[in-house]
Amino acid sequence: MAEKSDCGKLTAAAGDLQALVRPAENAELWDFVRSWLRRFEKADGDKAAERFVCLWAAVMAWAAKCSPDAGRAHEESYLAHCLARDQKLAERFANLYKIDKDLRKKIDRFLALAPVFLAPWLQKSEIPEWDPAQDRRAFVTKALEKVPAESAARPYAPACAREHLLANEKLPADWAHVFSIVAQVRRNLFHGGRNYKNAGERQFLEPAMAILWEVWRFELPSGLLISRISWLRALLRSGFMAREAENRISLTDETEANRKYLQKLLTSGHFGMLKNDILLPNEPYIEESFWLRTVDSGHGSSEAGRADDLASMDTYMAGLVRWLNEAGIATELSCDGHGERKPSFTAADEESARLAAWLLNFRAPQFNQSGKTVKYAGAGPNPNATKPADRLKKMLDVAEWLAKNREDLKSIVASMRKVSAAKAPLKPEPAAPKEPILKTK
Repeated sequence: MAEKSDCGKLTAAAGDLQALVRPAENAELWDFVRSWLRRFEKADGDKAAERFVCLWAAVMAWAAKCSPDAGRAHEESYLAHCLARDQKLAERFANLYKIDKDLRKKIDRFLALAPVFLAPWLQKSEIPEWDPAQDRRAFVTKALEKVPAESAARPYAPACAREHLLANEKLPADWAHVFSIVAQVRRNLFHGGRNYKNAGERQFLEPAMAILWEVWRFELPSGLLISRISWLRALLRSGFMAREAENRISLTDETEANRKYLQKLLTSGHFGMLKNDILLPNEPYIEESFWLRTVDSGHGSSEAGRADDLASMDTYMAGLVRWLNEAGIATELSCDGHGERKPSFTAADEESARLAAWLLNFRAPQFNQSGKTVKYAGAGPNPNATKPADRLKKMLDVAEWLAKNREDLKSIVASMRKVSAAKAPLKPEPAAPKEPILKTK
């Protein structure tokens, strides 16, 4: 009979901890963290081990300041259990797993490699390195045969992995299980002689680093290598008809369908709620990439539809299209390019397309118009080299500019339509009376 898995051992050292004690203000801590994160961000992409060391140093410094027992803040195993048990990190991990498709795939592949064995134990047990060309399950089964069932020592992570496998269960895709594997990857890097240069080893290191960064980086204060913006800006950039009213954000001008859509996004991301058409956020600022990933997971896939139906528009085009329509330029469909093609939209007619291109190029030439289609051409001295991420961010920046100036732009568009409208031909001026001809004899 298979043993019942005891997942509690993953966080046992943390006791009954529910949440870490997050430091409100600690200039010394954040200066230290900043120094490590700068190295983490600047290290070359092929120096994965170096980058992971820098990230781990920053995370553990933060965890030491957050631990409830200052007398044990130097014990890395204790800090690791505290991190694995923290409810806020666990909730954030669950949200990201739900809304970020790419990260979810990475986590699932990472869990499929588990358990991860201690490198010194593999060497002592004379177990050859795993070759990624071979079946990982077969390797794991042979390695587990070397571990006595009654042994209290678990040279693998997560510590409950054998029980899950014997019960033909998948490892739970939760923070405690995943972080225990991340910590094991770190132990092999520091103490196991791993350099993570070959293909098999990098299958552990790179996802471990990516997962840890994605979950933990939201703990960084505003301005420290992270982009937090006000809720009003986030909503405007995504096309929501939001305005400030008595120090609160009101959605009373928004359609009922879009208010329901916004409430869906707020619930999905655990951001807060709408009450009587007033936004009640959990925090005054939002990390924009987190918000956009929630939007990306919550909207439909239609490229056409009503001009004010935000749920049917692409994540990075919804704001631009909404505010163009508010300015008096009707559109039929749009596409943000999905990171592969350049963003574009189709206007209702060629004149509207010309007006849109003229308006969007007002500050700097960056859009091209052909017939009814307007496409983002890029910016800077070499527009064709514009990266996909920069293109998408530009769509949000343009949307924000349109939103903040929509009333003035609406007047400009109306005036331009008058100027370009066909005029009735001028009436010919009456002919001057002819002078009488005097005859002479």
